This record gives sequence, structure tokens and C-alpha cells, in this order.
Amino acid sequence: MIRGPPEAAWSRLREYRTNLVPRKVESAGSSPPDLRSRHFFHEKRSDLAFEPVPLRVVGSSISSSNPSLRSRGMQGIVSKWKWRSPSAAAVAGGNTPGPLADRVLRGREIKDPVAFLDDGYGRVVPPEGLSGAVEAGRRLSEAIAAGRRIVIHGDYDFDGIAASAILARSLRLLSSEADVRVVLPDRYQGGYGLSVEGLRRIREEGAELVIAVDCGITAIEPIEAGRADGLEVMVLDHHTFILDPRGERVLPPASVVVHPGLPVEDSNGVGTDHLCGAAVAFKVVWAMARSHFGSDRVPAVMKRELVEATILAGLGTIADVMPLVEENRALAALALRGLPNSGISGLRALLVESGHGLQDGPVHEETVQFQLAPRINALGRFGSAMPAIELLTLPEEGDATSARAAELAAEISATNLERRAAERAIVEEATARAEAEGQTAEDHPVIVLGDPNWKRGLVGPACAKIVDRFARPVILFEECDDGIARGSARSIHGYSIHDGLAAAAPLLESFGGHAAAAGCSIRTARLKELEAALVDHARQEIAAVDLTPIVEIDCRAVIEEMDEVEDVQGVRELAPFGPGHPRPSVLVETVRPIETRWVGQDQGTLQLRFAGAGARTVKAVWFGAGRHRDAIESAIKGGAIDIVATPDLNRWRGRVEPNLMIQDLRAST
Repeated sequence: MIRGPPEAAWSRLREYRTNLVPRKVESAGSSPPDLRSRHFFHEKRSDLAFEPVPLRVVGSSISSSNPSLRSRGMQGIVSKWKWRSPSAAAVAGGNTPGPLADRVLRGREIKDPVAFLDDGYGRVVPPEGLSGAVEAGRRLSEAIAAGRRIVIHGDYDFDGIAASAILARSLRLLSSEADVRVVLPDRYQGGYGLSVEGLRRIREEGAELVIAVDCGITAIEPIEAGRADGLEVMVLDHHTFILDPRGERVLPPASVVVHPGLPVEDSNGVGTDHLCGAAVAFKVVWAMARSHFGSDRVPAVMKRELVEATILAGLGTIADVMPLVEENRALAALALRGLPNSGISGLRALLVESGHGLQDGPVHEETVQFQLAPRINALGRFGSAMPAIELLTLPEEGDATSARAAELAAEISATNLERRAAERAIVEEATARAEAEGQTAEDHPVIVLGDPNWKRGLVGPACAKIVDRFARPVILFEECDDGIARGSARSIHGYSIHDGLAAAAPLLESFGGHAAAAGCSIRTARLKELEAALVDHARQEIAAVDLTPIVEIDCRAVIEEMDEVEDVQGVRELAPFGPGHPRPSVLVETVRPIETRWVGQDQGTLQLRFAGAGARTVKAVWFGAGRHRDAIESAIKGGAIDIVATPDLNRWRGRVEPNLMIQDLRAST
């Protein structure tokens, strides 16, 4: 069988990655870091060549004699199958011995795996690589020295909250007398971003400087009004620019704009892109620290705070679904490694509240995506997100701080349970109505529904779940008392919901967003008109095949190379996974399950078991398979099947075992 990856190259790669883990920061008395380099931790380097050692395949083969997807058709029960890249097809079609993780990387056309998997501090681009960051850092240092009253205006999602916490913690650290407070918008009272009224109120309360973080890039009128009232506004954002009729960017009249989409001067060719709001804030406080202390070396206490800022930036990167490549990959990995030992008591309390003990081993990106981020986001979906700011900015360690952190984390988790129940109810109600009204029929490619009891903060996630089920764009609205329906939209691959809304713009009060997700408002009385307009647009834009989900396959695999923990661990070492580097999907052909079970409250989860090498077996799970039960059982009863699955590890009550997460299957031919 294939045993991977214990061979020389991957062993050396693991050693290399281990050497990238930063030394634990000591308390007072430790040497301050040197910030002149691209990182503020020393890291051990080594020159490695990636030369996979050929391994012997026993009992199974992956050879060019296997028919290709192209020749056999590319349709599973629920999705179309395609190779992720031409290289994936080449790797899969030939005799390519070696560890499974190696084949995944080659299938993704990653030429230098060591460089790709380098996720240490050396990959973090300094402030000079982000337009406006150095200037913003200097201005903030001067503002603290002058004792100016500062307001941080953030956003109510995880990224905006993390960004606000980074700024608040660092500014207060520079001066115990700093007059700094955080303001977050309320989704139901004023909504996202800066407003003329909000900035006027902030000015009347005595603020002199507003830092708009994770918002502000489109707030041209509010910032103009704020300046007229004598307020300085800085913008630290990463969202889409407003464009003029010539396609040129229109920037807000802020004293400084920090944005990864702006060109960088004098960066020696080292720039950054696709940063989240928290990462933008991190770069600014890094620059602020250097400016404030007048040197590239800062005291140990500030060094520790920069580490915490890195963790918050990495968590924001994962939570805001940013591409996990290059610098973002490093930020995410550093956050996951550092989270259990973070000095932010609120983060540790939230981690424990989510069910991950501080001694439970590594934190994976799924913990952030499905446990931490939803808890924080639940606050803004129901009302005020300020408890999350308190959680992340609690004072130094102590019994009172730990107790308050645990209390806040428990309250936030309770709110998240409410959110889940309310969201589940919306999904069930919307699904039943869509089916009853014929909106799930093949000739009705869009679902549009509204209800006065659906909170606008919950309809977006509910849309996503309905898209997953019916493979078509979905827009859900809260029908408000003022006669306006306010909603969110989610789309499928290949259809821009933003373009659809643009085509229906005469019907709308407002809209915005991008191809995959958008928001809009419309008079409730015109919802049926919007449905008809979007159906017409989608029928023209979407071919019938486009409504079928697509599964991209990295390479072929055999059960025998996924039947031990060590085998699958090699694939896990390619993490963190996310946009730009999704979880691997492998094609396993002509296999017969030795056990088939339907489990779960509604019998909607399929469990299969396959024979591995010797007496070993591998369990495979397909969540949500129940609605395709007849087709699945027909394929299995017909004999051998092909499956597309993600190799994973299942941890349960101290046991760890390989597990395949099925995405689709079909009868072998």
C-alpha cells in the first residue's frame, strides 16, 4: 500500500515547518524584536529541495489504463466532475507513485511545495507593502502623543470586530491615558458603515479623529460632512471601490486611505493584496509601533501585542473567507498555531466555549469557520455586537478577567444558539414555500421570497443553505413595517446575482454586492415583479447545466493509501484550507462498500465502510445525502461505485481514525 508521507522530502518539510513556529515570547526582560526585516520573529531557515521518494504501490494501482473522466462522462448523482487543472488530469491519468499529498499539490500545479507551505512570519509583508499603512501608523502615533480623542468605527462581523479590537488594544497600550473608544453600527438601526448622522453625533461627543476600519471606502458623503464639522477621518478598508463613469476609483476625502487594492510606491516590489480588514489594521498598528518608539525595535510588551494582533488578523482572514494563499495563508496558519496560547483571555474563553480545550491539540480552520466566527457574527445578526469588543479587549490576566471572559463567551454562545434556531426556521419555511410555489421547478432558475418574521441579519446564511439544496440563486427578504423589504442574495457558480439585480435596478430601492452575494431593498409590493425579472434574466444567462454543482478533483486515490492516520495526516498538513486552496477532493474508482448505513434523526446521513489493506477499514460519510437516497441506493446495489471524497481525520473521545467525507458518487461502468 502507499504509506505517505513518511519519506525523506515530506519529513524534511515537516521539520522545516516546525522550525517556522515562533519562539514563545517571554515577559519583561526579553530582547525586543528587530522589525527591520520582513518579520518580527527570528525563524530558522533551511535550504530544501523537494524530491519525493518514489513509493511502492501494493494491491492497487493508479495507472493510465484507467479510463479518464472525459471518456466516461463527468456526471455524478448530484454534480458534474472535472479535474481542477490540466495537471490534475495528467497526474491522475498516469502512474504517479508517491504520497497522496504530493499528488494533490502537483494536481494544483504548485511547482514549489516548500515555498507554498512556508507559513511562518517570513511570509508576512511589512507595512511598506500596503498603501497608506506607514502614513496611517505615523498619524496614529502622533494622535496618541497629542492626547487626541479617538473613535474606532468598525463593523459588526468577525473581521470588523477583530480589526477594531486590534486598534483599540494597541492604541491603549501606547498610553494608559489614551482616550479611545469603539463604535459599531447596528444592523437594524442605521445599518452598515459610516453615516452623516453617525459622524455628526461622534463629533458632538467630542471626538477629533475617527478610524473607519473594515468600512469607509464608499462613504464619500459622510466623510465630506465629517470634515466640514472639523472631524478627521482615516479609512482602513478592503472592500470594493466606487468607480466613476470612466472606471476610475473614487476615494473618500479621508486624511489617509489604507487599502490593499491601491498601488504601492517604494515597496521594493513587495506588495500585498486580498487582505481582510483585521489584517489591514494589523499592518497599521505595526507601522504605528515603529513610528511611536522611533526605532525598528520595540519593547517586549509591544512585541507581545503584535503577536496577538497577528492572531486576530489571521482569524479575521479565515472568518471573512479570504483567499488562503501567500501572505493570507501565513496569517491564518500563525493564528491557528497561536490561538490556544493567546494572551487574549476572551479568545481562549471563546475557544473553550466552542468545545475545543486549550490542551486539545491544534486548532483547525473549521473551528474558526464553524464555531468561533458564527458565535461572534451572531451578535451583529441579532443586534449590538459590542459584547464581542469587550470580550477581545478585556484587561490583563487575572481572576476577574478570566471570570468575565467566561461569562461573555457563554452569553455569546447562547445568542448563537438562538441564531441557529431562527435560521433553521427560516430555511424550513422558505424551502416549503419555494416548493409549494413552484420556485424549485427546472424552469424557475431563481428563488425569491419575503416574510415579515425573517430577520434581515439571518436571511443571508439561510440563502446559502437553500442554494446548496436547490442549486440556484436565492434571495430572501425581511418585509419591514415601512413597506420596504430588505434582503440578501446568494448565487451559484457561473451566474452573477449582482448582474441580475443590476438588470432589475428600476424595481429596486438599492442594491450592492458582487457575483456570489449581494444585498438589496425593494418595496414589498414589488417582490413578485422582481421574481419575474430575475427569472427572465437567469433563463437567458444560465444554461441548464449551470444549475448543476461542480466538483473539482485534484487526483485519483485508492482506499489503501487512506486507511491509516499517518496516511491522511499528510493531506492535513496541506492546511489551512479555504478559497484559493480548498480541501482536497480525490477520485476513488471501482470500489465496493462492505457496509452501508443511513443514520441521523431524519436518516439523511449516509455512512459507508470500505476495506483497506489487511484487516483495516475506512469509514466514509455523506451528510445531506438523504434527499438523493433512491439514486444512491440504486448505484450501490448495481455493484462497484466511484466516489469523490475528501480524506480527513475523525477525532472522537480520544480516538483518531481516517474518515472520507463524500461529496458525490456514481455507479462504476
